Amino acid sequence: MKKIIILMGIPGSGKGTQAHRLATQFGYTHISTGNFLRTLAEDSHADPDDLAKLDAMRAGGLVDNELIYKVAFHAIEASFAEGKGVVLDGAIRSVEQAERYQDFFAGKGLASDVVVCEIAISDEESLARLTTRLAYAVRGEVVPALATSSVGGAIESARADDDREVVEKRLEEQGNRAIAPILSYYDGLGLLVRIDGAKTIDEVANEIDRLLNV
Repeated sequence: MKKIIILMGIPGSGKGTQAHRLATQFGYTHISTGNFLRTLAEDSHADPDDLAKLDAMRAGGLVDNELIYKVAFHAIEASFAEGKGVVLDGAIRSVEQAERYQDFFAGKGLASDVVVCEIAISDEESLARLTTRLAYAVRGEVVPALATSSVGGAIESARADDDREVVEKRLEEQGNRAIAPILSYYDGLGLLVRIDGAKTIDEVANEIDRLLNV
């Protein structure tokens, strides 16, 4: 199995669930830039300059590239130092970022040890999933499809950025039209595989494992 697994997908595609599963099952480190940045936002000892760069994220937008690199590259290097592979989840949101990550991996002699898995769903499916997740959370429940999955750690809770208007803004910035150039870049490098994310969580998991040859 490749040492670096990059999961791509629009909001609501389930890439976070699959990243957690892969990391747990195969002893990889789950590199979720979004989670790291949310943790940073709550850190009373964080660099004020870094905190100032989080304003865009709180509004549902994207975050300064240099802050993303700082957070993610540090975590990746720490994982490599422990002899562990990494699963990147939501870390790459532009071709510029994809190129920067690939340069980073190439500098470590790992450019060919990368696989990019797209978990593909439509923008319409994304909006339905995220607003449904919010509706269940308002009632203090979880989405049944997630709760009944056999995949460990699959249950998701609603987040503050699952408000419908914010979701629609996220899809403008992170939907299929936005990620198409990134996927094209990785496809050109021969690194991209595609999974139908409209299937059940377990079916998606099985397909990922098949494509990763595990």
